Order: sequence, then structure tokens, then C-alpha cells
Amino acid sequence: MFSITVSRALTVADVVATFVELAPPGAQLVVQPPGADVPDDVGSLWASLEPTEDPAWPLGLVVHVHAFDLGPHPDLRLAQHIGERFGLDVLCGAHPSLVDVDPQDPYYALALVAGRWFLASTAHTRLMGPYSVRGADGLLREEPGDEPVELLRQVVVEAGPSPSPHPA
Repeated sequence: MFSITVSRALTVADVVATFVELAPPGAQLVVQPPGADVPDDVGSLWASLEPTEDPAWPLGLVVHVHAFDLGPHPDLRLAQHIGERFGLDVLCGAHPSLVDVDPQDPYYALALVAGRWFLASTAHTRLMGPYSVRGADGLLREEPGDEPVELLRQVVVEAGPSPSPHPA
């Protein structure tokens, strides 16, 4: 299982078209809208669209099952392909084999922005919120987060080649 987050909403049809280009011919693809029940048959790939509360990063795409090879970093390959196909920015998990960060720190991400990869911080963003903050009065209050994703440094990522499209 893996997930990515994208900088604009996509439809189920957009995501299916993307996976048709990545999957071997004849693969059964199940891509579900938000809130759908677990399917009886997950096919060769089962993915779901998950909206977020962050208008800068409005959609998560969770791939629950993929029964075909997408390479050593399937999330990065999907991010690269979907970014190129739709001209959008993508957030992925920070892979410790690619960047020197604590893999348990949820606030680091790899960000594909304008076709270039960056190590990024998602701390204090709405995407990762809400946050508990102690006010001057000593009381805890909840804040949604209002910082943008911070690009820390450019990194080299080999996500694998984007395939030539398979006929639909």
C-alpha cells in the first residue's frame, strides 16, 4: 500500500486513464471515489480517491493493492507519471534510501514541483493538521495549520521510466 497527494482534484476517470498507461494490458483496475466500500474483487489494482482539508493539496490517492511491478518506489513512479500527465505537483513519502531523514517523521515528504523533486516539510500545513497549540493563557486550542509546504532542497530521484501509453 502507498499513497500520494496531488495539487488539484482528479476524477476517477483521470486516475483510471493514468493506471491504464502504467499497468500491463488486460489488468483489472478498480479505482473508487471517496467513501466507497471495499470492493468484493480488488482486481490487479485497487485505489481510492481521498479528499483532504488542504485546498493547496486537495486530493490523496491511496493504492491499496497493485499486483504488477511498478518498480522499487511505486509511489514515486506514479507521482512522476501523474505529474507529467496532468501538469500538477505531487507529494510522496520521504524514502530514507533517497534522502537522509527519519522515516518515522511524518512531516518530511518528497515533493514533485514543476517537474523537479525536492525534500519538503509539511509541518504546520493544513494537510497535516489540525494541531494542538498552547496559547499565552496556557490553554490548549486546536489550529488547522496555515503554512505552505516548504521546499527544503532539491534532490535526485530515479522514479523509473514513464511507460509509453498502452492502447485502451
